[in-house]
Amino acid sequence: MKILQSKSRDNSRTPVQWNAEKHAGFTSGTPWIDVARNYQTVNVENALADENSLFYHYKKLIQLRKQYDIITYGDYQLILEEHPDIFAYVRNGKNEKLLVVNNFYGKDTVFELPDAVEAEGYQAKILLSNYEDSSEDISVIKLRPYESIVYQLTK
Repeated sequence: MKILQSKSRDNSRTPVQWNAEKHAGFTSGTPWIDVARNYQTVNVENALADENSLFYHYKKLIQLRKQYDIITYGDYQLILEEHPDIFAYVRNGKNEKLLVVNNFYGKDTVFELPDAVEAEGYQAKILLSNYEDSSEDISVIKLRPYESIVYQLTK
């Protein structure tokens, strides 16, 4: 059993949580792997009903990838490599940049735009954020728990 717990992926899998019904709507029978305990609140039906759900956030990310070539073809520049709470990078293109700033922790933290990122003469616009009122000012951003922001910088 110890080997299975450490090597098998089954301990991290659950049936698809379609709705809040018995067995999360996955089957009318008995699933061979138990559904997750949170199936009554975390399920596809609830995600589709909530325009701020993770489903719709990913849908927006896919739309951005199709709309902005810089996401695929822009040069990647990792910034703040040593910051313990922030994962941030820049995609550099011709006359535009994308600045992506992510706080992966459940506490506030501060992002300060490093000097290595040439932003002088660029106008910043938020393309996507998981908060409705993210900062438009990219020089210093007080990031809230799990806040992620994608900025488009154009000349």
